[in-house]
Amino acid sequence: MIYIIVPTFARVEETKKFLHSIQQSIQKDYLALIIDDHPEKHTYKSIHQNSNIKVMTSDKEIWWVGSINLGIKLLLNEYSLKDEDTVVFANNDIQIDKSSFNILFNELKKDRNQILHPRTFDQNNYEVSSGAKIITLFPYITKHPINFLKRKKLIDMGTARFLMMSGTVLKQVGSINSKLIQYGGDNDFTLSAKKFHKINTYILRDASCKLDDTFTGMKNHNIQNIKELYNSFFSIKSPNNFNYRYKLFSKFFGRVLASLITLSMSFNTVIKFFIRNK
Repeated sequence: MIYIIVPTFARVEETKKFLHSIQQSIQKDYLALIIDDHPEKHTYKSIHQNSNIKVMTSDKEIWWVGSINLGIKLLLNEYSLKDEDTVVFANNDIQIDKSSFNILFNELKKDRNQILHPRTFDQNNYEVSSGAKIITLFPYITKHPINFLKRKKLIDMGTARFLMMSGTVLKQVGSINSKLIQYGGDNDFTLSAKKFHKINTYILRDASCKLDDTFTGMKNHNIQNIKELYNSFFSIKSPNNFNYRYKLFSKFFGRVLASLITLSMSFNTVIKFFIRNK
């Protein structure tokens, strides 16, 4: 069985497009677990459920990390996840084609002890990051592989736009750090897999997904002024948030180094903002 965990928050039409893409792409038994975190439950009321689609709602606001963790809990407890099953963490702002899905799925069959992600292209067919390799911790420098020649590229931290793994990997790694709330959960999961379980994450050159980033959080590319930049360091809706950056890295590198990494990342964010807006 293929299980796909998809957090949602009101973006019903995007969710429908995503579900249509996987319906066209997957020719095997699958179940999309849609976790609707919106207080008015727009997705739950709008998406038709069937043998391939199950929409769950949360009793309280649980954000992205809580939604993924709820999906993981359901798979482990209610669905009796098997080692041979396949699990995908997916965002509803992407679409994937049949060829790319099969490339990911067939690569996973070769080695069940790995995590895979396709390359990501935006609406203008510009390749954006699907994950990063950590070069140095302080100063904090990463490399985001794009347009690479190798068939698969090793990374330390993957995104969860369409993150594929086996049931056995999910059982080993378990849930995401619940302190992260909205951003950094995908990095936490893949870095935990590597550091604690010796499970590598790869981007596959020949698989891709299409990203619709029309609606997004307070990210660097859409921050317009200094006030927004300042607010991004404290907003739960921004990956720049000081607190969550620290919480992500303190789990792996301790308090002192996590503080230095957070300082370095924040400095990089400010410098990039001024370069982009000069």
